[in-house]
Amino acid sequence: MIDIALKSYTEQLSVLYVEDDPVSAAIISKMLERIFTQVYGASDGVEGLRLFLEHRPDLVVTDLMMPNMDGISMLREIRTHNQKVPVVLMTASLEHADLVEAINLGVSKFLAKPIRNDALQRALVGVTRELHLERLAEAARSQEVELLRYRNRYHSLQEELAKAKERHIVRNQFAGEYLPVDGQGGWLLDLLQQPRDIMSGDSYAAMIHTDNRIVIFLSDAMGHGLSAAVTSMLTTSFFNHFFSNACCAPYCFDTAVKRTIGFAAQNLLEDEVFSCLLLELNPVQQRARLVCCGMPALLLKRGGQVERLPGANPPVCSFSPPLVFQEIDLQGVSDILLATDGLGDAQMRTGGSYRERLINDFGSTATASQLFEQYGLHCNDDENDDDITLLRLLCAGGGHNAAQYCLRGAPTLQGISSLQHEVIQQLEAAGLAGERLDALELALSEALLNAFEHGFLRMGENKQHLMLEGEYDDLVLAASPQGGDEIGLILTLVPSGSLVLVWCEISDPGPGFDAEQIRSRRVGGSAPSGRGIRVMERSVDLVRHSPSGNRVLLLQTFQDELTRRRNEYGT
Repeated sequence: MIDIALKSYTEQLSVLYVEDDPVSAAIISKMLERIFTQVYGASDGVEGLRLFLEHRPDLVVTDLMMPNMDGISMLREIRTHNQKVPVVLMTASLEHADLVEAINLGVSKFLAKPIRNDALQRALVGVTRELHLERLAEAARSQEVELLRYRNRYHSLQEELAKAKERHIVRNQFAGEYLPVDGQGGWLLDLLQQPRDIMSGDSYAAMIHTDNRIVIFLSDAMGHGLSAAVTSMLTTSFFNHFFSNACCAPYCFDTAVKRTIGFAAQNLLEDEVFSCLLLELNPVQQRARLVCCGMPALLLKRGGQVERLPGANPPVCSFSPPLVFQEIDLQGVSDILLATDGLGDAQMRTGGSYRERLINDFGSTATASQLFEQYGLHCNDDENDDDITLLRLLCAGGGHNAAQYCLRGAPTLQGISSLQHEVIQQLEAAGLAGERLDALELALSEALLNAFEHGFLRMGENKQHLMLEGEYDDLVLAASPQGGDEIGLILTLVPSGSLVLVWCEISDPGPGFDAEQIRSRRVGGSAPSGRGIRVMERSVDLVRHSPSGNRVLLLQTFQDELTRRRNEYGT
């Protein structure tokens, strides 16, 4: 009678049975066939090894003494291919040496011959039960690994969706643009963010109101990860919603501030705080208003010197005191730095916080990336676990002792060539030279050519078609200015600490185009294809377009002559 438990263990298993006695082989094989899914029979070790390698059975039952190859020799060969398969060894007598080697080869059970049916079944129950439990454990491990993989895939997807949502919520209407101000150059925003976690506790929005007031919102929520990110995203979303609705109605900065900060306070837990600032800049009146709640002090460049403006409010909490507004006179201000505390609080390699160097590095740089490079020289960025967001509001062409040149040229190939030559002459006369001047000349060439092709000739996206059809050269050479058509160029040189900032603003007489097409590199409409713009972006520090699309602004920074010589000669 077959043991029911044994059959439950063996119904999905295969067995190799090796026995040279035909009578014993027939009897035992018949019993094995009733409980195993597959039985492979062999009459000696050679055939048994061949069948094992061919079929890879789950269990081996073998005699010890056999012709051609005995059981120990066969098992020795099997173990070179499989270290785990269970083995039941049948023998009439067993020498001590054979016993030791059999144990070393991992024999699971020993059976004395002649074999009794009940003894064989008990041996098989013990072996197959262990094998069954091992298979169950392996299946459980596989399921756990697959579950972990699924969870990882799910979490990765959620992380990507969360990042996409954060990117969707933040706003930067200055991306790729600047805001021209007649007679005062213009304002632009240079932004850099370094999140440290999947979701960032820093958030921002940079808006341009219909009356050309600039409104900046910058936030830094307490803590890390999801909790901080939710606070920042909620408050930024509220600000965006409020601002977008206010643009269609009389806008009040005071109301925007109180509503936004009030919303943040209502959604904080009792032990949470929230740092933020809101800045409204009026380029025409050259004044700004600020509400700073627990954020690092603003830094301003005025007349070549750096000023520090601390905030006047504590971080936002569920019980905040009345807000204090601050006024900023922008006369002579060329650069404003807004940053979260991840920048100033970072530890320097030499000890102390980066706040100790921030004023100096702000004064000796002109862009967000240049400042972050200086930060990287003094701090080990990998050890800083706080998000970093820094925004620089730059007044294009503004500053202390700025030298400005207004140039004009005919919208022809000869006219733009003459303009470019005049600019380079002025820069060389100012002592500027080297690779950065060559790069500026390349960017200037592309900007003037874009103004000629897309502003005056209205080529838009048709340039490639005209070139393929052989009509481009004829159209360019036949260009004839009408009336007062000119390409304008304003060149401004601004000393700033150890730097000289070179601003080039090129304007064309064309109708312009949607600057959003430039930022997104969309093809269509009257916008250029983007090749020239990409060349400019690789060549100079900053490239910005006016919202109308018919002005482009280039910034290239140079070290002043004394600093350049010190760097060259190491003195």
